[in-house]
Amino acid sequence: VVMTEPNLRFISFSTGRRGCPGIMLGTTITVMLLARLLHGFTWTAPPNVSIINLAESKADMFLAQPLVAVARPRLPAELYHTK
Repeated sequence: VVMTEPNLRFISFSTGRRGCPGIMLGTTITVMLLARLLHGFTWTAPPNVSIINLAESKADMFLAQPLVAVARPRLPAELYHTK
């Protein structure tokens, strides 16, 4: 995962001497969260969606339209419940 963007439009942890000292921790946690979500669930588009639009908004860094996905657990339900 590359956390730098060539045009520097988005700097999540600042840069230089005043950069965030927790950049490695934040990056590691973010990557682990994404990996656990991808590994723990089977992801599909909702039944009524045939095309997924990933076009960016012109005003900000968000998608032009929200991304909606259906997550189905890969493991049996009893493995997800804790008491």
